[in-house]
Amino acid sequence: MSKAARGIAAGVVLMAVLTACGGSDDGLDAFRGDGDNPPVTLTPDMVRTALPSKASAPKGFEGDDIEVEAGDEAVEACTDSTESNCGGLISMGGTDFDTDDSGRSDSSDFDGEVAFGILAFQSPDDARATYKALVTEERSKAEQDGKKAKPVEIDAGAEETEAFEDADGETMVMMRIGSVVAVVNGDGTFVEKPNYNDLAKLQIDRLKKTAQGMNPDA
Repeated sequence: MSKAARGIAAGVVLMAVLTACGGSDDGLDAFRGDGDNPPVTLTPDMVRTALPSKASAPKGFEGDDIEVEAGDEAVEACTDSTESNCGGLISMGGTDFDTDDSGRSDSSDFDGEVAFGILAFQSPDDARATYKALVTEERSKAEQDGKKAKPVEIDAGAEETEAFEDADGETMVMMRIGSVVAVVNGDGTFVEKPNYNDLAKLQIDRLKKTAQGMNPDA
């Protein structure tokens, strides 16, 4: 998925308190909801908070600005990327991590980039429908003309995950956690191949902290 073009609610803070008082320890309680509280949904501000910041860029990468959009522009961008109607979409955002090879004499030979994208929906069912469409669309592109997609093992703590590398070396990781679809997409030539499981976990961990009313950069 390409980079997206252009007050945490009190209920989220309450959800964090409920999580601390009991429930599971996998960080998904806020996304599951319970009898008294619906599953958390992310506002545009929360999408911005959850996306990896420049300060959180792993060694070897430089973070870029974060862009978030809502409304018709977000739906149009989501529809173009997933070939679905993106029903229930609230907002979407994205950012890029570029490889930092400034200290290498042969840095011009490498031009790798990892893009992070978040799609925030009104409900887990809305997210599930678009996640399914996204997986179908990306796998279809990766396997066109008889090409094979190589599975990539990801265990980042999401509820649903699909990941593979296409014949051209582009890696696509797609995850769903509650009402949120998250994408990590690596493309280009890297000095050292990124650890996509670590990058996916970075994104999921930031989503969990944001849903609990925490600042992931704190």
